[in-house]
Amino acid sequence: MYCVRCGVELEQGTKACPLCGTPVWDPDPIEKNPHFNPGLYPVRDHSGKYWLLAVITFIMLSTGIGCMTACLVYYGRLAWSAYVLAGLLFVYIVAFLPLWFRRYYPVIFLPVSFAALEGLTLFLCLYTGGSWFLSFAFPVIGLLFIFTFLGYGLQVIKIKPRIKLRLVGVYIFLLGGATMLLELFLHMTFELPMFNWSIYTAGTFGLFGLFLFIASFILRLRRAMYKKTFY
Repeated sequence: MYCVRCGVELEQGTKACPLCGTPVWDPDPIEKNPHFNPGLYPVRDHSGKYWLLAVITFIMLSTGIGCMTACLVYYGRLAWSAYVLAGLLFVYIVAFLPLWFRRYYPVIFLPVSFAALEGLTLFLCLYTGGSWFLSFAFPVIGLLFIFTFLGYGLQVIKIKPRIKLRLVGVYIFLLGGATMLLELFLHMTFELPMFNWSIYTAGTFGLFGLFLFIASFILRLRRAMYKKTFY
């Protein structure tokens, strides 16, 4: 069963699309349909996907062990293989670990992915003897996670269109402010000039967010925007 608006695959019994909120209407449920033929709607076989994931897991694991063994034999330490191991682990957690599940659960996998990114940057910082993790990588990745999670929430939240438009305007306005924080972290960590470029991005995002916020109060403008963009 699929959403008639955005095409997302839905589980049986779902009342509304989890992505766009479109109500799911089933005029003839399976259990009440005497003409239902289960042979016409076969259950999707996921065994092939799991076999492919197993092969990918084996290849990545073999690559990591091979690189580690080579470095230990020739250098007596991990050397460059540590970067390979860290990179492979990060890619596997972000790209392949969610595929072991039948559905992608953003509430679970988004935090896991960003935690893996924090772990990767922490490793790189410590392994190279740097001191930029707490002053740059940690807050920047944290901001990226917050705005990604908020953006996902704005997609699935079920509220009136005018309220959602206001929230989107505030979101974009805050996104502009986040670019100034990014430049602040760069200034504090790498001593780069402050307000060199973020003032332009903050101004652009701020004006656009303010426009959307004001447009949410003007019915005719709001309808024209929805007609051109969302419908």
